[in-house]
Amino acid sequence: MPEAEKTDKPESSGNGTQAASGLKRRWLLNAGLLALIAALAWIVVQRSGQQKDTPGPPLTGLSAAAVAHVRIERPKQPAIALEKTGNEWKLTAPLPARVNRLNVETLLHVLSAPVETRFPAVTADLPQYGLEKPSARVWLENEEIAFGALHPLKNQIYVLHNNEVALIPSYHLSAATYPYTNFIDSRLFEEDRKLTSLRLPGFMLSLKDGVWRRQPVDKKLTSDRINDFVSEWQNARALSVDKYSGKESIGRIDITSIRNGKNEKLPLGILAYKPDFILHRQDENLEYHFTEATGKRLLNISLQ
Repeated sequence: MPEAEKTDKPESSGNGTQAASGLKRRWLLNAGLLALIAALAWIVVQRSGQQKDTPGPPLTGLSAAAVAHVRIERPKQPAIALEKTGNEWKLTAPLPARVNRLNVETLLHVLSAPVETRFPAVTADLPQYGLEKPSARVWLENEEIAFGALHPLKNQIYVLHNNEVALIPSYHLSAATYPYTNFIDSRLFEEDRKLTSLRLPGFMLSLKDGVWRRQPVDKKLTSDRINDFVSEWQNARALSVDKYSGKESIGRIDITSIRNGKNEKLPLGILAYKPDFILHRQDENLEYHFTEATGKRLLNISLQ
């Protein structure tokens, strides 16, 4: 019996060693496979990242800074014309107005839109790209770009430029199809126009010796509250701007301001209080639409 016990122990030890060795090999094999998968995944991510980071050539060779004349034509819509003098853009058609510079710059980005593919335009093939009757035509100086159909699988759009069909990112279409009102500056006052007095229904505010004062005097109002109220007027931005509708005013606000070193009077007509608060700038023949809540704040200095 003792001898049997001695011979059994080495056999048991050998089996355990073999089992441990097998487990170790399987663990190493699994670890190797995981490392290989991770390496392959890293390569795929790197390659895909490199592809995304490498944009195609630009649609045109014209820089946005070199553009001073823009024209947009769309079916059944008035043509839009924009002109730049110095650094200032103006809307000249379908009506004259100050310009929303950000939207103009967004439109100009199409000049450098990355092109994935480009091929010669064949007249007979234009309908399949939506370019026989484009949704919009844009002229940037002498560069004409026509917008066609969206690609069925990619987030891209076909455009016609310089007798070639090209695929560019589809988001460039949005600015080309803006209504003309989107190109009008939503600020009620020009940036360089500084207010010096406001005559509102029931009271008046005037700037004297650098301090804004209310007439009649309201001792409950702090100078900070008055300054905040004037600042809201100075920086007022409308939700939308449109051509004057011809509606008669139901109220009046008289603004005095300084612009280009000159004192200027600026009458504003109140066309509605709700559901929108609408102001008519008579000198521009435009109406500015604000929310009803904004209108209440602009007319009542006691509202916080």
